Amino acid sequence: MVKTTKPPDGGTQTVAPYDYSQAGVTGFENTTQQDFGIPFLQILQKGSPQIDEAHPEHASKKIKGAKVGDIINTLSNAVVWGKSSPTVMQFVPCSYEKLYVEWIPREKGGGMVKVHRNAQILLECTRNEKNQNVLRSGNLVIDTAYFYGLLLQDGQDPLPCVLGMTSTQLKKARMWLNMMSALKLNNMAGQKYTPPMFSHQYAITTVPENNEKGNWYGWQIRMGGIITDRTIIDKALDTAKTSFTGRAALPAPGQDSVEEHM
Repeated sequence: MVKTTKPPDGGTQTVAPYDYSQAGVTGFENTTQQDFGIPFLQILQKGSPQIDEAHPEHASKKIKGAKVGDIINTLSNAVVWGKSSPTVMQFVPCSYEKLYVEWIPREKGGGMVKVHRNAQILLECTRNEKNQNVLRSGNLVIDTAYFYGLLLQDGQDPLPCVLGMTSTQLKKARMWLNMMSALKLNNMAGQKYTPPMFSHQYAITTVPENNEKGNWYGWQIRMGGIITDRTIIDKALDTAKTSFTGRAALPAPGQDSVEEHM
């Protein structure tokens, strides 16, 4: 007989009649990351459906209390860091990839068409009045820098997720890569070497930005500390090796960013 108990939060917790960890199979053997979905970290902008009451998807995506400049997990549609948060968000970058994502323009219905991995696709583009890369079909090709990594939150397991940067934020991606490659540690022989990008965690917040075309919130990245927790190191190494296998279907987070359409 299965019995239930009351956990501290007042919910109902089921107590198994035996230890399922000894079963040898779980039923999850044939699942992949794509079966569960890939969490993206995204900055809420003025027109984001989570906060813009005029957006057609507001009713289904509304996040109570969310504000412009907050960072959300797009898979759970929940705020993971807000401007009123007492602490900054910690992220461990594990690997990096630059992709060229083809989109149907929003005014023509929007939607992703294809992910191009070779920059040669840009040779087939011309620049429009917004300085965007446009194919002969009229589709946009958006440069997107992806950082695959771990979100660290108190009391929770490290969460594999993706932080993407496009448009005005591409310079932040270059800055971050330079910051990581400039790090030096001493090996056991006393020689300096460049450690893996997942050797350190980084404090991630947002900052208001603007140009002559408008204003938005962008990423702010600061150096955190070196990773010493073995559990996080092992998870980061595994994430670096796999980096979300089958990620060709990744969306381009820039498609919903205010600055992308200025």
